[in-house]
Amino acid sequence: MNAKEILRMVLVLTVVCAVWGGALSFVKILTAPQIEYQRIKNIKAPALKKAITVPYDNDPVKDRIKVVIGKDKRGREIYKNIFLAKKGGKIVAVALEAYGAGYAGDIGVMVSINIPSERIGGIAITTYSETPGVGTRAIKSKKFKSQFKNKPITTNFLPGSGAIDVFSGATYTSKGIMTAVQNAVNIYKKIKNKIGITKQS
Repeated sequence: MNAKEILRMVLVLTVVCAVWGGALSFVKILTAPQIEYQRIKNIKAPALKKAITVPYDNDPVKDRIKVVIGKDKRGREIYKNIFLAKKGGKIVAVALEAYGAGYAGDIGVMVSINIPSERIGGIAITTYSETPGVGTRAIKSKKFKSQFKNKPITTNFLPGSGAIDVFSGATYTSKGIMTAVQNAVNIYKKIKNKIGITKQS
């Protein structure tokens, strides 16, 4: 095999690799939205069903929007999925996930806010690492979580405010959930104008 043949083979392989690489990238771009939808649907949909307590007729996961909520230490924009529950095409609830520090790690909480009342519709726990049998008692307690329902977003949900009673025996977990709800409310207040929500809507 002479130099020309080797060069021709290298060129052919380069072109083939480039074509296949481009094709794979194109397929990835086409399928990325559907893959993300299925991932969120499988993980977040159960929490959304528990948190959103008003009637709606759409798919909040499909109708989700990504909103910039700030920047990280490197100056890159941070996006948050905002789930919109609609009835007859009108937004009746906004749901989003936020986190608070528990005893063994961050606790993820899906929080829904009813529109236009801007009151908490409900909450549902998405992720946690709490000690089984101790911290999980607050997570599983319907009575504890029901305290948030129907409270206006002007409420101070942070621990020590007196708005929410700490679950006895699971103080750190309770405080983590309370902080997560407050964080969700703070994010909502910051981005509600970006998604067209007003008090009069």
